[in-house]
Amino acid sequence: MPDRQNRLSRSAEDYLEAIGRLCRKYGTAQVSEIANILGVKKPSVTAAMRQLAAEGLIEYRQYAPIRLTDAGREYADSVIRAHRIIRRFMREAAGLSPERADAAACIMEHILTYDEIRSIGRRLGISDDELAGEDAE
Repeated sequence: MPDRQNRLSRSAEDYLEAIGRLCRKYGTAQVSEIANILGVKKPSVTAAMRQLAAEGLIEYRQYAPIRLTDAGREYADSVIRAHRIIRRFMREAAGLSPERADAAACIMEHILTYDEIRSIGRRLGISDDELAGEDAE
């Protein structure tokens, strides 16, 4: 997992998380799908894709499907795993509704370090294998 100094911006992590979810489901991602998930316009997605490609996290060519590199897949998986741990914590420990827990996880996954999130997961008894079986949404 990336450490605090090597983390992307919140926005870039959100894009990478969306790409990761789409790639898990379909094998690739499209600009229009990412725009739809994040509620942004296609030009914003295109700019973000150029940045993520420059970071070596995705393979991007205009009008072609977007693919994660190995480093991008690892980073996206870290963000997705963090989201799942926090969402589950907010539901189980804090008693929030699924919708509110998901919204809180979207914010908190960018504030806490991955070590802190792993610690929360351990305290909940959540294994990586267990997280792999949970819904991505």
